Amino acid sequence: MKQDHSIKNTLALNPYKKAISRYIRSAMVLKNKRYEDLVGDLAEKGIHITSDNLRSKVSKGMFSADLFVAIIESLKVETVALEDILKLTGETHFS
Repeated sequence: MKQDHSIKNTLALNPYKKAISRYIRSAMVLKNKRYEDLVGDLAEKGIHITSDNLRSKVSKGMFSADLFVAIIESLKVETVALEDILKLTGETHFS
């Protein structure tokens, strides 16, 4: 990939990363979950991660799609997550 494409991709994806971070942190507050609680929920699914590592990933908005889905499922917000995240980015694909 050309360097200018990489830079443009980074800039284009930044609003999504920020929206995902904000959404997960907000969902954690609304569900009264701490990172340690979420780590425990993920461990029950066989996913082992430290709370510091999870906090870092959430802060940066950077994780694999499968970990993102597991987090959303653990927070029990899977039916509204995508729509809410897109609203945070300013996208209006949903009615």
